[in-house]
Amino acid sequence: MKNIKATLLLVLSIFLSAYATNALSHTYIGGLGAFGGPSATDLFRVDCFLDPGYSQTPTHSLFLDISDGTSAGGKLTAHATVYNTGAYGKAISVTDPKGGDGVSVSKTLNVVTPTDVQDVSFYISVSHTDAGAETYQMNYHCQDKFGQHTGTGDPITVLQDQ
Repeated sequence: MKNIKATLLLVLSIFLSAYATNALSHTYIGGLGAFGGPSATDLFRVDCFLDPGYSQTPTHSLFLDISDGTSAGGKLTAHATVYNTGAYGKAISVTDPKGGDGVSVSKTLNVVTPTDVQDVSFYISVSHTDAGAETYQMNYHCQDKFGQHTGTGDPITVLQDQ
């Protein structure tokens, strides 16, 4: 019964977050297996680029939103950092403290560069604190300094899936 409830809540959160988030955001639905224990981690790369169809200015930040779809597995956390030569930024962490409630948590990671770069990549890791299996939804998109969508590689590049 708990699995059915968790699945229904995940589906509901997908529909609600798709409605509530920017229409241009990208979505990845994933899971962390129980066999990986609390050290199970998914790792991704998001590539951002100047896309005149959306914005005339380079990528300035990455918007990241996560929602934990199950109450098992403890707290779900996503970490993001900039990966580029000449670009850097403080890493951010986004934690959904209560799984399965349909509420997502968002943050934006700004790129700090000596000059604006045309292309920038971000690494994102998703992990949990307990051994239980997790399902999650992650919304992300690249944006310029005005909050406008810039080119975002889609689909996301999966580097590790546990």
